[in-house]
Amino acid sequence: MQVYSVINKVEKKYPIEMIIAEGLPVWQFLRNIYADKLHKMYFSKDSKNPNRIPNITHTMFNILWEKKNRSQHYPAVLFTDVLEERPIHGLMSDKLAHNILPILKDQILVVLDPLGEKHKSVSEYFHSEFLSIYNFVFSAKFKMKKIKIENSHILDEIEREISLYIPYKKLVNQFFQYAEVFHHWIKQTNPKVIFINCFFSLKHQALIYSAKKNNIITAELQHGIISKAQTAYMPQKKMGNHSFPDYLLSFGELEKSLVSPYFLSSEKVIPIGNFYLENLLSKNNNSHPEKMISSLRRTFKRVILISSQKLIEQDLILFILEVAKELSDTVFILVPRRGQDFIKLNAMPENLLVKPNINLYQSCQFCDFHSTVFSTFAAESIYMGVPNIFINLNNLSDAYFSEIFSNHKGVRFVNNVQRYVETIKTWNPPDRGEIKKMSFHLFAKNNLDKIKLFLKNKINL
Repeated sequence: MQVYSVINKVEKKYPIEMIIAEGLPVWQFLRNIYADKLHKMYFSKDSKNPNRIPNITHTMFNILWEKKNRSQHYPAVLFTDVLEERPIHGLMSDKLAHNILPILKDQILVVLDPLGEKHKSVSEYFHSEFLSIYNFVFSAKFKMKKIKIENSHILDEIEREISLYIPYKKLVNQFFQYAEVFHHWIKQTNPKVIFINCFFSLKHQALIYSAKKNNIITAELQHGIISKAQTAYMPQKKMGNHSFPDYLLSFGELEKSLVSPYFLSSEKVIPIGNFYLENLLSKNNNSHPEKMISSLRRTFKRVILISSQKLIEQDLILFILEVAKELSDTVFILVPRRGQDFIKLNAMPENLLVKPNINLYQSCQFCDFHSTVFSTFAAESIYMGVPNIFINLNNLSDAYFSEIFSNHKGVRFVNNVQRYVETIKTWNPPDRGEIKKMSFHLFAKNNLDKIKLFLKNKINL
């Protein structure tokens, strides 16, 4: 069972638009929480792991980090997290929004989520105007709410049908706690536009809700694949857009036809491309990956890059271990989503390397193939001309990418180890130039120019 089919069935069967709190149809944000929990319930081997205990020292440091910027006025704000950080020209920057920062300079504030870690020094960053998301998280804890939910019995019926129970009353209260904190801050900061790297978290949807209450434009920077399986962009019926962004700044034109009209009309989907890909393809500014992979070619016939994701990492590792036994002349470079989450193996074959800290983008160009289950990097690797083999564990590759790549000659889908090994041994994909030509539609060109037009025409900045 795929998560998107469960959510779609629920939305078609139940009057989810009637579940309301404070005038807001709360299914707008609860749907994303149910989808996330269903993914973990269906596919993850470690979904019951306890949450990480907060580091008190880190928490206090992060609350105070660049706090001086909290009440200042900024015409633009970017909400993002450290997963988007990459070294650019020797300094850390946001790979989605890098071209926005030098245009707006000190007119844009970056609100950064360190994802439980301690913030770096601002001197390590390309940009200099920062505030920690901890300011809002910490403040929201003291805004206790007891919100009444109209027609909550519908949620009870849904939960019984899908056999999943979440503390929805607590989550609705948390949403409005965040919304109150964001409301007061927006009044002080008074931005014209708020950029968001991923709209479908509880915090960010509360932020969008508060921004709309104050007539502030919100724009999401596409960060991942958008397809039928990405339920956040595929509501099945009209339920309002109080917590959906005003614009989606997409990778390419393709997303215009993929996003549900109940989420956003196609004219509000604006292709801007991908700065980091453009910069990388124009010049490779790090020779280390090329040297590393060149050294591997002295021993191995092929080099295959594997991009992982936490949800299915254990199953993926077991799959690659079996493949590695069958293809001793091939070396596999596995890049975990986050290094500290990687499970430890007692014995690792010499042709399977785990490299949590290498740069996927810079390394991929020098590899023979890229493989993944459903990482967004599949689209980015194929755009670079590298043939892609999807490892269709639990049919996740098919769910997320079949409608995008079903007829692409630079892509193959495999369901088992035997088929993967056979594909590696026998497939003669098109050359890289041809694969690039087939993939031009995935990312718009001239990211900087597209951003300038958006700021001028839509924001008046």
